[in-house]
Amino acid sequence: MQLSIITDQINQDFETALQIIHEHGYKYIEIHNVFSKSIEECNDKEVKKIKELVQRYEVKVTNIASTIFFLCPLYENDQVTLFNPEFYSIKGNVHTHLRYLENACKIALELDCKRIRVFPFRWPDNRKPPFGTKEDMEIILNNLLLAEKIARNYGITLVLENCPYSHLPKGKMTLQLVQQINSPYLKLLWDPANSYRAFKQNVPLEYLGITLIEELKEVYPYIDHIHVKDYRYVEGFKKPFVHKPIYDGDIDYDSIFAYLKEQGYDKALSLEPEVSHKEALLCMKRLQEKTK
Repeated sequence: MQLSIITDQINQDFETALQIIHEHGYKYIEIHNVFSKSIEECNDKEVKKIKELVQRYEVKVTNIASTIFFLCPLYENDQVTLFNPEFYSIKGNVHTHLRYLENACKIALELDCKRIRVFPFRWPDNRKPPFGTKEDMEIILNNLLLAEKIARNYGITLVLENCPYSHLPKGKMTLQLVQQINSPYLKLLWDPANSYRAFKQNVPLEYLGITLIEELKEVYPYIDHIHVKDYRYVEGFKKPFVHKPIYDGDIDYDSIFAYLKEQGYDKALSLEPEVSHKEALLCMKRLQEKTK
């Protein structure tokens, strides 16, 4: 397994993050926020600087964590907003996002990375759940087909992330679309914590009631990248899912890692701890210890 971490989870300054990551023995990184923007917005000069720093600190890029299709209305009248101002994200319609995807593909090739994260569209503020209905699925699928065509032209694999703020928060939901499209250029970015944290009222009933290890076994053949973080559910809190360092939350990572080892998983386990920088270092250490 390739132990990786998203750089801005360590420090918003890219070089500072790389220094710390290198010092802690990590050889792989994932890039999202850089130079106060989302990676797919970077120009040629900025990409050249990223490449120089990646080579200087002897790390490899596992994933271009773009925000393609995140703040993109699925329907014309959808109103979508950002849940966290520190999560840099592009805006605009599908055509705008596809244009950014083209740039993301060029960036990926320049950084010797074969993988770009895409989202299954942010759920809107002005429509009632459930989301991920049959109609939603058809529209997302059609847009993913447009994205897959661009990625295929560059030889890049898109990884579709199950995101709790999107129409498809469960891995079983993103799996359905990846199976339908059936392309080597579209795979899964599986995030078990996102699946655990899904707003149940947003999800159609047929996707509920499956454990994380059951979901992993179903989606495993289509996984090309994995995010690692942890939550603890605290009853009575306005926001009951509380970010915790891995192994301090509710998710049974021992079972998940054991299954991945059993299957010979050799791609990235990429930390997205979403805790303090000090706690993120603790997560790095724990991931190293638990995956030996």
